[in-house]
Amino acid sequence: MSGLSVRLQSRAPIRLQAEFDCAPGELVALVGPSGSGKTSLLRAIAGLWSAPDLQGHIVCAGQPWLDSAAGVRTSPQQRRVGLVFQHYALFPHLDVLANVALAAGAAWSTPALTSLLERLGLSGLLQRRPAHLSGGQQQRVALARALVRVMPAPSQGPEAASGVLLLDEPFSAVDAPTRQTLYRELAALRQQVAVPMVLVTHDLHEARRLADRVVIMDAGETLQTGTPERVFASPRNARVAELVGIQNHFKGRFFKHTPGWGRLAWQGRSGQIDVCVIDKNKIGEGVPVTWVLNGEGVDVLPLDAPAPSDPHVNRLRCQLREVLPLGEISLCTLVPEGLPDQLITLNMSGRVLHRLGVGPGQWVQLELAPEALHIMPQR
Repeated sequence: MSGLSVRLQSRAPIRLQAEFDCAPGELVALVGPSGSGKTSLLRAIAGLWSAPDLQGHIVCAGQPWLDSAAGVRTSPQQRRVGLVFQHYALFPHLDVLANVALAAGAAWSTPALTSLLERLGLSGLLQRRPAHLSGGQQQRVALARALVRVMPAPSQGPEAASGVLLLDEPFSAVDAPTRQTLYRELAALRQQVAVPMVLVTHDLHEARRLADRVVIMDAGETLQTGTPERVFASPRNARVAELVGIQNHFKGRFFKHTPGWGRLAWQGRSGQIDVCVIDKNKIGEGVPVTWVLNGEGVDVLPLDAPAPSDPHVNRLRCQLREVLPLGEISLCTLVPEGLPDQLITLNMSGRVLHRLGVGPGQWVQLELAPEALHIMPQR
């Protein structure tokens, strides 16, 4: 394999049951709550953390960095890793150029390093020490220091790029404008350097924006891997749904209806509503399920809106229970007719609310696209 392959297990002091792959030029985001093992996994790849019982393998560009079965365990110095720490970890007694030169190989000349730093917006700051740089400038220095570990020097060809770039919440400590600038620089970098990139982040929006694939982690375990679009819309289980921030999570029972379509009996304490769902032939007849509703697949309509032409589109009469303005959007809670104990939460713009002319206590229709409903067996 030319990219990065990680398969790790350990029991103590930190539990790990993690696996993922990252191809050259791909960016994979490790997402999960604090204490889920994201940073420990990143440090294990870099060779900076190793439990006595750590088993499995880490292979990069065909080179084994760890193979517990074969007794292979290379040192951090032997691994071609560029690591950007959350709090930069720059040497305070060295200036910008010296901080980066310390990580560069012999192929990197001073003019080449200077050119890289200038491309990252650090022109004129090469003799400054970290204490005299802003947070965004320090972050750029940390990124440059990581890059020279994995990207080819100008005197080398693109084929010299190797190793892996590891990013440990690199944008969490900078302000919003600087974060946007760094996002652009990372996007530009990915067009120039074809190495695997692994990003640790707790920011779901950041993961969706930057990553080709996400790895959802909890308690050291890989729960689900896939494209952001798939994972956030189709979580594997209730815990993944919770971790990716899906608010509308309900219970019911699945029944087959017609080829390709099923009937979901949405069950509350005092009632039931039947809604149409896509049948992927993965859940049996009458099986209890949990299910999530993706708010991006929901339209809010007035009560007198004409019936949908597609018979598989669901329409629900709902009462608007609460409207909490949050800047440009309002957090709205709705109660489906016939299910008084079930609450649907949606983010609605003030423009939509104004167009509908509704407020708390009034009624609307929700139109639910079948693909907005994702069902999972109860576990």
